[in-house]
Amino acid sequence: MKKLILILALMGTCVEGIAQDKSTLLTKSYQQSAFSLFNAVAKQEADNICFSPLSVQLALSMVQNGAAGNTLDQLQTALGTMGFTNEEIGSFNAQLTKKLCERPFDIDFIAEEAEGRGIDPQELYEACFPCCELANSLWTRPDVQLYETFLEALRNDYDAGMDAVYFDTWEGIEKINGWINEHTHGLIPTVFNEPQSEDLALVLINTLYFKGGWRVQFSQENTSQGQFQLDDGTSTKVDMMFARDRFDCAITPTFQTITLYYGSEYDFSMTVFVPLEGTALPPLTFDDWSAAQRPKYMHINLYMPRFQIAQRRYELIDVLKSLGVKDAFSVNANFTRMCNTKRAIDQIYQLSRITVDEKGTEAAAATIIQEADGMDFTRPEDYQDFKVDRPFYFTIQSRKTGAILFAGRVKHLDGPKGQVDAITSLPTETVNSKSINGQWYDLSGRRLNTLQPTHRGVYNIDGKKVVVR
Repeated sequence: MKKLILILALMGTCVEGIAQDKSTLLTKSYQQSAFSLFNAVAKQEADNICFSPLSVQLALSMVQNGAAGNTLDQLQTALGTMGFTNEEIGSFNAQLTKKLCERPFDIDFIAEEAEGRGIDPQELYEACFPCCELANSLWTRPDVQLYETFLEALRNDYDAGMDAVYFDTWEGIEKINGWINEHTHGLIPTVFNEPQSEDLALVLINTLYFKGGWRVQFSQENTSQGQFQLDDGTSTKVDMMFARDRFDCAITPTFQTITLYYGSEYDFSMTVFVPLEGTALPPLTFDDWSAAQRPKYMHINLYMPRFQIAQRRYELIDVLKSLGVKDAFSVNANFTRMCNTKRAIDQIYQLSRITVDEKGTEAAAATIIQEADGMDFTRPEDYQDFKVDRPFYFTIQSRKTGAILFAGRVKHLDGPKGQVDAITSLPTETVNSKSINGQWYDLSGRRLNTLQPTHRGVYNIDGKKVVVR
């Protein structure tokens, strides 16, 4: 009997070791593909970028459950998951989501301390424990039938909500917009500006919301005007935040980096990549990011601009094609494990935005696939300056899971000409397009070429969100 128990124990250890090894390999694959995706987006975008590789990875992983043949091979090659089964990927994503979204304590844990300090418990809770939320949903036209094995995989591994709507009606698209608005806490209130084609069969969505307060807070009293150098050699005045503390810093062949932690648990962090003095902004690589994860603890005077990247839309078909995913968008698409109807991906894109200020960071992303952390005795003079005063990259990652939630690039801080903030807290007005004169924008901040919109939808004019019916 003892021998049998020993054998079983050894077998259990072996199986666990294999599972851990696969998890480690998938984590690294996701990290590497994060930079492949980000750099492909960076090549097609000239402006500031806030992009969520993780949101795309999860959305495409869901699609993989319905793909077969070359279509599946190409998706797995782009994501670095070749050699893993959909069940292994699904199990990994389920555990990844659980670890990212869990918080170590509930709000009752700090209620007494908050009361003693005379502050709102929710405010203290959010400052101590960053919020990360992931959600998935599948929307289908009522007459579309999908295989139960595909639906079961999305329910079990991705906790995907499912609903049937008519995409060519206002009722249908407003239901989807409402779901995304809720799961991004209002940062992305609208995806569809108007009813879609009656040919649209299904919409698969992943949302990612993150909010975290800095472990080392920037005092608003220390924020002052500073110079930010632009690519063309000129500079502009920006609001430059300041903090003096010990930070994790590293030097790569092309960047100097600094990592700022969120909350009290040191799990989530932002790493800022500033090119070495006298060099232009090169591409950000996985090797650069990996080097930044092996930092040196240093005493730093940190000068960092507060910034905001308003809602942007990133078209991902060409991005994925550049990474080898071609069949999924053509007549060669093979989604025979999803349904028995010939189908291809018609659109895949991401909407995202981020705000970084003295308190911390708030960011959200939605990927849509349409088919169709004492006293310090260091003297002030012993601190070294770290100035984020020229174009830079940033990443937001989880140390617990190794996942890269967001990656971004900041080239300027004055906003592109004509861009408007796509999100407004003003009430929505329903109007006739001819009743308002002025410059119209869509909800991605793009200026319309016409004096008034030519079709129904949701728009932004003079800081107001309006619905044209």
